[in-house]
Amino acid sequence: MGHQFVMGRTIDEALERAAGEPRYRYTFDMLGESALTDAGAEDYFEAYGTAIAAVGRAARRGQPPEAAPSISVKLSALHPRYEYTQRADVLARLGPRIEALCAQACAAGVALTVDAEEADRLELSLELFDRLLVAPALRDFDALGLAVQAYQKRAPAVLRWLAARAEATGRRIHVRLVKGAYWDAEIK
Repeated sequence: MGHQFVMGRTIDEALERAAGEPRYRYTFDMLGESALTDAGAEDYFEAYGTAIAAVGRAARRGQPPEAAPSISVKLSALHPRYEYTQRADVLARLGPRIEALCAQACAAGVALTVDAEEADRLELSLELFDRLLVAPALRDFDALGLAVQAYQKRAPAVLRWLAARAEATGRRIHVRLVKGAYWDAEIK
């Protein structure tokens, strides 16, 4: 069953396999994402950059971003202490990293979705996402998205917030509703 959802061990392997299924749309992410050290966060940053470049090369030109393969980025992979108690450090160090990845995705014509995190990280994720919406360097990036965990009671409020931010910034925001990968741990 895992083979149905895991397209490959590398981005090149995944892209090759996905090319054989043109009727589907794919978003590529990396399994096991969560940096425990600064070195690990740097490794993930470089891996995301490599993946964005590969997806950009493989994309069929002329497709709108929502129809082409995309990249999902886990913020906790880009900072070893992605938690609200480390907010100042996260914003100072992670903010520029995710902006750089978005700028790279924009240049490559690749949609980028900020992936969902545990519920206690939602406010921090929204704060970073809002930073991307107003970043001058990303003004032309119309392929920015956010994964919203539909099972959370806050999901309707998050969707209303996204709609308000889209209207206020004049931006189109891609939204991917997900069941919620952390559901089991969060209801215990």
